[in-house]
Amino acid sequence: MNLSLRNSSLRLLTLLNILARSGGTVRALQSIDHYYRIGWQLAMFIDYLSYIWGVREGFEDVIAIHRRYNVIPVGYEKPISLIHLVNISPRSRRWLYSVIVELLYKLNLRRKVFLTRGFKPDVIISFHEDLPYLYLASELKNLYSAPAISFLQLPPFYGDKTRMRNIEEACLLHRRLLADSWFETAFKTILNFLTIKDPKEYTKDVNALLNSLDMVIAVSKATVIDMQKVQRNIVYMDPGVSLDSNAMDIIGRVRALNIPREDYIAFIGRSMDCEKGFAEALIAFKFLLKEFPSLKLLVTGVISPKFERGVYRFLKKYLGVDKSKVVFTGFVNREDLYKLIRRSRLILYPSHEDSYSLAVSESLMLETPIIAYRIPALEIYYGNIEDKGIWLVKEGDIEKLVGVAIKVLELERRKELKVKFPRIRPIDDIMREEVELINRVLK
Repeated sequence: MNLSLRNSSLRLLTLLNILARSGGTVRALQSIDHYYRIGWQLAMFIDYLSYIWGVREGFEDVIAIHRRYNVIPVGYEKPISLIHLVNISPRSRRWLYSVIVELLYKLNLRRKVFLTRGFKPDVIISFHEDLPYLYLASELKNLYSAPAISFLQLPPFYGDKTRMRNIEEACLLHRRLLADSWFETAFKTILNFLTIKDPKEYTKDVNALLNSLDMVIAVSKATVIDMQKVQRNIVYMDPGVSLDSNAMDIIGRVRALNIPREDYIAFIGRSMDCEKGFAEALIAFKFLLKEFPSLKLLVTGVISPKFERGVYRFLKKYLGVDKSKVVFTGFVNREDLYKLIRRSRLILYPSHEDSYSLAVSESLMLETPIIAYRIPALEIYYGNIEDKGIWLVKEGDIEKLVGVAIKVLELERRKELKVKFPRIRPIDDIMREEVELINRVLK
């Protein structure tokens, strides 16, 4: 790294939901690790989303990260306090905090920010594009009189009406097909009615918050394309996402193993998030079984027992698929995930939302073909490169998704399939650019 950019006295106040198991959090932790290694002093503010996840999962991961990087805790945020319901079960209490507290926050009822330590940051950095993080970054900028930067891991809004409609339809399908009960459906409908904003008003609010910050860094060119409106203070990295050296080493080891293909196809990602298209993957899988009856669908990632029950009910009631055909792996470490990908015959990836997909890069590196929707993030960085192992179909076209999957499975069965190693940007180059952007704000 250019020594002129290394400022060992730089103090950063960061906003990060450590407990969220998402690509955005993984990307943010890469930055945290790099800042620590170049000698920057790190502090963190516990936002309400981290608090809710902490109630659900516990704060062990937060404590571990704080210890690893000598993080200074400087404050916290919370919505209106709830009454103490001592006679309800821990599970019910967690539900109250995760649902009711979030509703109270969305309604903007008595939000409070507490600063618990005297710490003067040189710069405030938020790693998420969610509206609460944008609000908090703007508010802390004023409280500390310090410049503020926000990363956009995903678009905070969509300027393309077709894209927005596709995502809304995917989420509607997801909710209707996988809802646990009529009560849950009714509750979510009421929640949406209470908290929904007119899209134009929402976009206006987000734009105002983005403009209040000193710099907004999109981690992909696709992010600003999806937004279709670039504020004066937005820059983008092209891309600003990559695999670290540890991931590359594991991929190399797994590729060297003699792992045979099995009768699996896989869905990688956050199946509980409607934008990832899991409901569409299940529908596609039903039709793939007609051509390949021995197939099983592996689904990675953490899910709730309630969600699993909903999926199995949907399989039986609507698709006529035996639940033994869909296997939830739960959380698996990176090496086991790569072995699972290597073992699979193809990856179904009908995601509607991405900035730069590491799941696609990982699959191609492990020589497993992938079929996905043609959204900007994949179009820009992978394009129409069928000879390299990725096929892109029109967003929301499940019939085409199935047809291409059948074609790919036939090619794989005849040993005529070629998957080429993708080009990725070195993580050191990305971090070097990131440090330069931060220093630009401080000049």
